[in-house]
Amino acid sequence: MKGLIFGSLSALILTTSAAAIATPVKYQQSNSDTHTVSKIALKVNVPHITNSGVRNDTHFIRVAVVGMSLQDLMISLPSQMESFNKVRITDQSGREIAAKTEINKERVSISFEQPVNPGGSVEVQFIGVQRRIPFEKILLYGVTAKRVGLNRDIPIGTARIDIADKG
Repeated sequence: MKGLIFGSLSALILTTSAAAIATPVKYQQSNSDTHTVSKIALKVNVPHITNSGVRNDTHFIRVAVVGMSLQDLMISLPSQMESFNKVRITDQSGREIAAKTEINKERVSISFEQPVNPGGSVEVQFIGVQRRIPFEKILLYGVTAKRVGLNRDIPIGTARIDIADKG
């Protein structure tokens, strides 16, 4: 008898809750809200990655210099990268930027001879890239920087390089 009562009670609760969920809710918006458009303004005031990709056998990462001058850039190399021939650093107009580079198998450190002023961009090009694992189609480069006046590395982001199928 108790089983029948609890079973019936459970069925009743399930039916009423399902009906409550399925019932449409009528919502009326006031006339004053119809012309209001919500806008989100985002002002980025820190260096950030604006583009990355592949041109022939060259991988590139473009960083916008915003807020404060850049003193150093550090790029963590993906594990799939076996080697590259050289690193070239240019500004937004394509002119080479004087910098000292230190390269090991995990990281490239770039120290600019003169800090890069805000308002432009820096493009780091890895020329002649050879991959260790040819079927891997996505390479991720971690990018950090040192800004003038700060002693610590700040994260810039992760540059994603998508390798197209050859065919």
